[in-house]
Amino acid sequence: MIKGFIITLDTNQESIEASHKCIGSIRSTKSEIDPSVFVATVPRQIKRHLDEIDMGGIIWTYPLTKEEDGLDIKTGLYLRHYPTKKISNRTACAVSHMRLWHKCATGKKPIIILEHDAVFTRKFVFEPLEGDFKGGILGLNDPRGATRRSDVFHNIASSKMGLQPVPTVDDMEVPQGLAGNSAYLITPTAAKKLLDKVREVGIWANDALMCKQFFPWMQVVYPYYTTIQRGLKSTTTS
Repeated sequence: MIKGFIITLDTNQESIEASHKCIGSIRSTKSEIDPSVFVATVPRQIKRHLDEIDMGGIIWTYPLTKEEDGLDIKTGLYLRHYPTKKISNRTACAVSHMRLWHKCATGKKPIIILEHDAVFTRKFVFEPLEGDFKGGILGLNDPRGATRRSDVFHNIASSKMGLQPVPTVDDMEVPQGLAGNSAYLITPTAAKKLLDKVREVGIWANDALMCKQFFPWMQVVYPYYTTIQRGLKSTTTS
């Protein structure tokens, strides 16, 4: 049994209900996951939560506007901003994931990190995967409707059964990684590497930071274990 943490805004009824559906899907598929609600960071808590995970003073460095888009000299990657009304919401989302990376890094076992919109579509059991799990991060999510160039991602991923490297869907100057970050398995070693990367480059949207250029050992799996609940209002772009 592996622990699964569902990032949930406990002041947002839609997020709470979606989280309950996620838990229900774990139980209905008889997945060997012990789910827990993980209360998400909100903007007013960003500084305190960063201090609590020894990341105090680290700031958002990813482009905020179209005018800031372009080549990042430090990493050699071409960065494009995410449309966001309040950057504090997107920063808070990144910090929520970072807090779970810290929880994993200071523990001894892999965990599954879930956003509230994830739902399981088939039974998850970790043990049969272990022999092929060469990296420290495994994306579980169906890309269709969940990521950029999702059809390209799906066509590549679905051409092979089992675990495989993250598909390449764009030029290698563009960060690309998992099919969104709604559902992924992570080990303590990988979690430490993610936190070290944040210390190096600053806070980015977590799905941009978790890119194959930084972490070429990341993997995805087909058939997928999760998909996303449709029609939910984004809590990061609003």
